Amino acid sequence: MKINKLQLLSLSGILGSVLMFTGDMLLYYEPVSGLEYDSVARMGTMPIQRLMAGGLIGPIASIFSIIGGYIFYMVFKPHNKTLAKILFANFAILFIVAGTYHAMFTNYGFIGRLPESLQPQQILFIKTYLKSINNVVYFCGILFTLLLFYLVIFKKSLYPKWMLLFTPTLLILMAGFVKDYIPYPLGAIVYGGWINLCFMLFFIVCFIYFSGRKIIDHELYEA
Repeated sequence: MKINKLQLLSLSGILGSVLMFTGDMLLYYEPVSGLEYDSVARMGTMPIQRLMAGGLIGPIASIFSIIGGYIFYMVFKPHNKTLAKILFANFAILFIVAGTYHAMFTNYGFIGRLPESLQPQQILFIKTYLKSINNVVYFCGILFTLLLFYLVIFKKSLYPKWMLLFTPTLLILMAGFVKDYIPYPLGAIVYGGWINLCFMLFFIVCFIYFSGRKIIDHELYEA
């Protein structure tokens, strides 16, 4: 069966999510419940080589996720090319910054090797820096979500309204509500990998839905 362009982009997004999830598990996986999950404490016990591998995967994974995100431009450009560009740009910036955050997060593990008297100050520095990175992610995520909902609700496109239920930036907000209910040993997997699992699910849904090649050929290249 021939795979169309939107499916290929979806596969790239899936690969990016799988790689980022793998990086997370390298950084802090351990068999715990959601209540017991503590990524920072766990990274302090991880081998240096594993921390380095986990951190380096982040920027590489972001490349595949950004390629996958081009699906938004492809789908919406026939209906509003300018907003389609802005939507994709927000998605791309979000993952460029997310890859940086992932790589920087590894520093918690390195700080865990320092004498305990030095750790609090160093952790404060990292938290302050990562918070500034998070602010960019939040801004891009909010703008991306608003634009996506506007285009889907008010513009007739290949993107069905029901797929908004799988919007990753919305599903991510649910993480805090599920943490206490995640049983052993899935705490680090489900809660620790929640963000990347949300994006993975989204791109899987895209891959399945955009398998209708006849519909895609008819509508995708109108503009």
